[in-house]
Amino acid sequence: MNLQQLRYAVALADAQSFTKAAVNEYVVQSALSQQLRKLEDELGVTLFERTTRKVSPTQAGESLLPLMRQVIAGIERIKFDAQAIGGTIAGRLTVGMMEVPSESLDVAALMATFHHRYPEVTVTLRSGGSDLLVDAVRDRTLDVAIVGSNLPSATDRLTFTRLFIEPLVAVLPAGHPLGEENELRLDQLASQPFIDFPPGYGLRRETDRGFADVSRQVAFEVTRVDEVIHFVRRSLGVALLPESVAASRIGDDARLVLRPVAGAELSRQVNLVAPSKAVRTPASQAFIDCLGDHIGGGSVTTPDTLPQRCH
Repeated sequence: MNLQQLRYAVALADAQSFTKAAVNEYVVQSALSQQLRKLEDELGVTLFERTTRKVSPTQAGESLLPLMRQVIAGIERIKFDAQAIGGTIAGRLTVGMMEVPSESLDVAALMATFHHRYPEVTVTLRSGGSDLLVDAVRDRTLDVAIVGSNLPSATDRLTFTRLFIEPLVAVLPAGHPLGEENELRLDQLASQPFIDFPPGYGLRRETDRGFADVSRQVAFEVTRVDEVIHFVRRSLGVALLPESVAASRIGDDARLVLRPVAGAELSRQVNLVAPSKAVRTPASQAFIDCLGDHIGGGSVTTPDTLPQRCH
């Protein structure tokens, strides 16, 4: 029995697919399968039920997998503590990132600070919708992610920490009749065609939640803030955007009008999603601490994390 075999078993339990598990572990599927067979032979039990559709843990697997996770987490903790003692953190960090304006979170400045403090960590950024990024952290294809929308504080494998929150404002083309109002109601906006993000994006979840009791028509779905603004300029509909995003992207553009929305709780939350502390990599924990320094002069305190400072 070796540590790599335990990693493969946990990866297969998480992915429920040999193909996905092999991709996540950067190994060919046949090698992963062979190592798992060896592990089962040594333990004398079958860990997984294998069907043509999916792979799922057996009763024995369900009993042993938590112990395997503890062993892996213990090894990672030893590595983290050893690196901390030696004053060096190295390796690879993969960060998921939804579209966040620099006015809300200056990602380039954050990464510059992180690279200055941890030059031996190689950083890769991945973009996507919030649901996709959360799934990727859960599947361990991302180390951490910054996502939108209201999320739980924690699950059995992930922690969610709110970084900041801001209201949504209505974006209208200049000359629109609703632009004559000082503030708008949901029923007024609901009568207009909407430009919004596709389902699975954090901002779309928030606008759908706001209009849960009011029917509206989403005429166009786009994936970038600049596209939303461009479509509104063309009078193709109205939109809701975070206040800082709207103010920074629109500025003094006379072709657009911004209005607050009254009588509704419409806001965008930006959250950090990370694995539970026991299974975080040293680079992940270092990034979390630096992010806390960057956004508020203090550490991001996840539900199972004591405050630590970047050094």
